[in-house]
Amino acid sequence: NFAALSFGVSRAPSIAMSEPGAKRLKTGRKRVAIYGGAYDPITNSHLTAAAELVHSGHIDEVWLVPCGKRPDKPKLKTPPIDRYVMCQIAVNATFSPDFPVKVSDVECFEPEAMFTYDLLSKLRDQHPDIDFCFVIGTDWLQPGTNISDWRSINRNWKQGDPPDQKTIVSGDRLLREFDFLVVVRPGYEVEKTAEDPSGLKKFGPRLHWLVMRDGLTFIEGNLSSTELRKRIGLASDKRQAGATALQGIEGLVPTALLAYIQRQQLYTS
Repeated sequence: NFAALSFGVSRAPSIAMSEPGAKRLKTGRKRVAIYGGAYDPITNSHLTAAAELVHSGHIDEVWLVPCGKRPDKPKLKTPPIDRYVMCQIAVNATFSPDFPVKVSDVECFEPEAMFTYDLLSKLRDQHPDIDFCFVIGTDWLQPGTNISDWRSINRNWKQGDPPDQKTIVSGDRLLREFDFLVVVRPGYEVEKTAEDPSGLKKFGPRLHWLVMRDGLTFIEGNLSSTELRKRIGLASDKRQAGATALQGIEGLVPTALLAYIQRQQLYTS
């Protein structure tokens, strides 16, 4: 429901040229993929996934969106502004100036992380000349998860109204108003039938597989932010300090990120 996700190495099903790509050719409007996450911290796997989204040809730009504060995730203690700065450092250190991967601070100064519909609606209002799509993995299309049940802020709610009315179900509007790019995650299959050869129609009208051009494979790593924090914490427990504590994540994040983590004393307490 919040704009956060991660992937693993995968090959998307072989289907025809993507509808999102065809739509972009028809309209001439810029298409931007929103790749949300906690990015606590951003890893080389995140950066590879962002690059591959661009290489797929489905979209014109990728915007990394570090989520705001998450009361539902007490382990997410790193302030949004630090996670945003780390994303900027990583993108600038990894990609050439013209490569279309950017970082958005749209959630950094919000009191809490934004629901996906609220996030995409705000971006649409701020950039009416851009078509935004949201990137999800097939883990969001499994039994027990239903995008149509996702919620958003009730703009008509006022102080004194019942607290349970502060949010409303808006998943159907989300699915009607925005495109989704779906990336296969290993172990999370989507059933295809003769009536629905893509397997996606039953989830909503605007879901499309992310298919690489020319039969290429969508390349990612399985590196998680959780593993990086674990390695830094393990070094800290052994009373290693400063740069020594960060040696366990060398090569797993852009080198420029290490200095920022050390200077801000992140993940070491």
